[in-house]
Amino acid sequence: MDRYTDKYHPLYVPGTYSIYTSAVVRHQHYITYKRYKHLLSEINNMESPLLTAKERDSLNKKLSKKKQYQLSDSYNYKYNPRRKFENIQDLKTKYGIILQPQPTNSINDPLNWSSNRKALHFIILLLLTAFFSALSNDASAPTDSINQLTSISYDSLNDSAGILFVAIAVSTWLLSPLNFLFGRKLVLFLGCLFALFGSLLYALIKNVGDVYGSQILIGFSFGSVDAHVQLCLSSIFFRHQLGSIITIYNLAYSLGTYLGPMIANFISFRHDFRWVGWSGLIASSIVLVIVISLLEENSFNYSKYNNNNSEDITLSLGFIQKGILSNDESNDVLLQGYNDEKWSYWRRISMFKNNFRDVDNEKNGNPKGNIIITYFKLLLTPIYCLRFPVVIYSGCIMGLQNAILTFYLTTEDTELYDPPFNYSANRVAIMNVPCIIGSVIGCLYAGSLTDYFILWIARKKDGIVESEYRLYFAFVSGLIGAIGLLMFGMGISRNLSSDVFYVGLAFISYMFSSSNNLAMLYIMDTYRDLMLECLVAANFINNIIGCIFTFACSPWLESSGIENTYIALAVITLAVMGFAGVFIKYGKTWRKYSNVYYVIK
Repeated sequence: MDRYTDKYHPLYVPGTYSIYTSAVVRHQHYITYKRYKHLLSEINNMESPLLTAKERDSLNKKLSKKKQYQLSDSYNYKYNPRRKFENIQDLKTKYGIILQPQPTNSINDPLNWSSNRKALHFIILLLLTAFFSALSNDASAPTDSINQLTSISYDSLNDSAGILFVAIAVSTWLLSPLNFLFGRKLVLFLGCLFALFGSLLYALIKNVGDVYGSQILIGFSFGSVDAHVQLCLSSIFFRHQLGSIITIYNLAYSLGTYLGPMIANFISFRHDFRWVGWSGLIASSIVLVIVISLLEENSFNYSKYNNNNSEDITLSLGFIQKGILSNDESNDVLLQGYNDEKWSYWRRISMFKNNFRDVDNEKNGNPKGNIIITYFKLLLTPIYCLRFPVVIYSGCIMGLQNAILTFYLTTEDTELYDPPFNYSANRVAIMNVPCIIGSVIGCLYAGSLTDYFILWIARKKDGIVESEYRLYFAFVSGLIGAIGLLMFGMGISRNLSSDVFYVGLAFISYMFSSSNNLAMLYIMDTYRDLMLECLVAANFINNIIGCIFTFACSPWLESSGIENTYIALAVITLAVMGFAGVFIKYGKTWRKYSNVYYVIK
């Protein structure tokens, strides 16, 4: 197992891991049997004045029961604080799947949280994702109302969308070190504050500066969840669950993306754009209270815990339970977390993680308390991650989806309100319904289905998984997305039935959700120890591409026409998504070479 779990092993390759127990069960049975046979032999030969014959027999019986807890496909790990230490499985599994990462024996480990705690934490993170996604997309919806009430030009409003992308990219990068230094809850709390003040400024817009300022603040609010929420999710769920979890996350993200503009259009139609800002302000306040009072800090200092239950530690704990050794005489056992007390409610919802002052980062070797130096060193790590091909490709996939989103929203705003369509604001808003339907199907396709696919193919490959396995799903996603672009572009340019470009929008949204799913999971499966940094780097590429296409969108549509533009977008889509074939063939080789930089960081 070392070559699949220890990144310092000479044969370790990021993104190649063992997930199915059938690949290691026989070897693990042999190791377990050999280990405890040797241990029992030593106990029986032990001549310690501290142990009476009765105590030695009792300990001997306890340890002999190890055979009852050997690894098997039917063993389903669930944290139980009342389980005796000697009964805890060496390799924790569930439904025949190796749990990655391996949970500690501490009750405070987020991987050991109860189902109710995980569910509440998950729901709050989904709420934040959907809300910030809606907030960052609804600002550009009521452009007509802004233009009429403030005389701000449409070009300036279009430029503000580009500024929003830049703000998201920069804020995601600038906020990323705070996760390590102070905790993840603080970053999400700051996001709520940015959303609150951004919505307030939006409601009070008087000039172009106010528009740009509100978009910068709203961009910073979305930057607090962009990549950071995925990191939080990976802290409470296991690797084999991430496909399904990211599916729900992307569904929340997509719902916010499409429902935000739709709700903003309805509000501005009935009132004006300022009520969009006031609504965002009220919602931000509610979300802020939820984060302060209910969201738990989920960072955990795993460096304090040794997950490998060695013979010496097992034996020492037996002595502690007998009262032969004191806690002070066996610090190694306590580091296992077996005797940890559950943190209080106030400690769990603290705004700062418990060891936030301890910035002794093993990767940087900084002294304690040198927070400023550590902050700037941590800012460099996402930049280093830009040399990973996996990060670059995933960023391009996500960036393509943002670019396409900009194009069809711009096309709707410039074409559907005028003859021959003459759509009302309400009818344009309802066009988000097929987008939601397509997103739901796309999330299920690229999330939960890929989880089952990986478990299936792992059984065929002796339990070994390559992170490129998910990319097999990119081809269908790209093909359906390209067809959707052609249907939407030709349907608009040739004044075809609305059913044509409605279905086209559903296809495009299908690709939007499924592609984002695949890109995120590709990174999370490959560089787990640098997950946040790699996601930040990929999101930086994503938002820069979105910014570029925001400024290029209108000139391209005017010079090439709607139909030719969307044909070009369909070709680009097929090329980008089809490039997954190159990664399926050479991705492992590139990952192998990238391990040099991965281990250094």
